[in-house]
Amino acid sequence: MFGYVTVGNNQMTEEEYSVFSSYYCGVCKATGKVASQMSRLGLSYDITFLALVLSSLTTDAQSCQKRCIVHPFKKRSCVTDDKAVSYASAAGVVLTYLKLKDDWRDDKSIKALFGMLGFYHGYSKAKKHLDRECEIIEKQLAVLSEYEKSGSSSIDDTAEAFGKILECLFTPEFITGEKERRTLAWLGFNLGRWIYVIDAVNDLERDLKSGSYNPLIKMGYTDLEKCAGDIELSLTLTLDGIATSFELIDFKKNRDLIAKIIYISLKEKQQSILSGDRKDSNESVRSSRSSRKCRRRNRQESI
Repeated sequence: MFGYVTVGNNQMTEEEYSVFSSYYCGVCKATGKVASQMSRLGLSYDITFLALVLSSLTTDAQSCQKRCIVHPFKKRSCVTDDKAVSYASAAGVVLTYLKLKDDWRDDKSIKALFGMLGFYHGYSKAKKHLDRECEIIEKQLAVLSEYEKSGSSSIDDTAEAFGKILECLFTPEFITGEKERRTLAWLGFNLGRWIYVIDAVNDLERDLKSGSYNPLIKMGYTDLEKCAGDIELSLTLTLDGIATSFELIDFKKNRDLIAKIIYISLKEKQQSILSGDRKDSNESVRSSRSSRKCRRRNRQESI
């Protein structure tokens, strides 16, 4: 369900990519502290985006240089002592575990069962920080499960249920301003809705072969091109809802970085999925890194 918020595009400067990477590393480190080392395997760019947005509403975040198991020889910038990063870390673990639990309950997926076992310790620690969020996530996953069992053909209903999960996660209790909470709620809801629908489009052909539930199949779609043409307007309007929310938020920092993710990266990902290009986010990032290396090499050669 995740992996659709990406940073792999040539519009981002090296400094902006470095900032995002520092949040990614910060969330990874914080996940080990608030949950478990195993839980760090569930880290995603989507959760990093959550940390980035919430952290950018304040000026409190600090960063330092740290090593890790993946990068033992070179220190990397890492955001520390940030309640938004710690919150996002716990939220990511809770969401991953509950989704695995839902997959096991509905599909009896062995992969999901082993995932649950690996994440249970971290989940049991992380959920202590997120009582309200856990309750809402479990409720909405149950709603989604009922839609699946009944074979719902409403992409709006199913996407709304998932949208409410991110609406909840984007409004933590430490965000107290009423206007900020309303705007963040709308941003989170639309992002969740967009993720659910684009995931359904991305999985259409695979679900047709496996027989897995997909609301788009229940709506009668059996061809990606036809489905993409019909669903594109809905997806674009949802992106507009995210953008409208973004414009109303008073970010203290990282505004340009967040804007590029919303206005460029999400749109590029949407176009990629609708055209049938199944490059994942990691491949996009590798491509982006290669492009930056080429640009640096070209500048050096021109000098």
